[in-house]
Amino acid sequence: MPFTGDPVNNAIDRVRLMVGDTDPQFEFLDDSTYQFVLDKNNDNEKSAARESARYILAYIARFTRERTGDIEVYGKEFFENYRQLLMDLINNPNFSDVLPMPYAGGISKQDMLDNNNKIDNNHTQFYIGYSTSTPTYEEVEYDGPFEI
Repeated sequence: MPFTGDPVNNAIDRVRLMVGDTDPQFEFLDDSTYQFVLDKNNDNEKSAARESARYILAYIARFTRERTGDIEVYGKEFFENYRQLLMDLINNPNFSDVLPMPYAGGISKQDMLDNNNKIDNNHTQFYIGYSTSTPTYEEVEYDGPFEI
């Protein structure tokens, strides 16, 4: 069944809207495919839209430049335009399910010590510019009174 125009009550229509599959005369994917993609992505509509757009792009990739008399169809431009939509869906942070979290390892001494204690981290020898092989954040600090 093509786009019904009821995205408020229909998840398939919402996904169709996101991928631009709203033409009732020319639908890219049928409802069972959209339902399969929604089920596969645990009803996550954004992920389903990205996956559906990949399927549609693969479908459109078959289009070529066709000429019949005075009528010419440029399938490559159709493909390139839809490919740009897919890239926008993938690269747009507002459309992503994953929000990047900035991290600067070493904001505090404890962060740096925790990073050094992780077995998966690559540890290089620490010696450039220092007389000892111990980083300053690993050195024991003296909190008592200074004596002269």
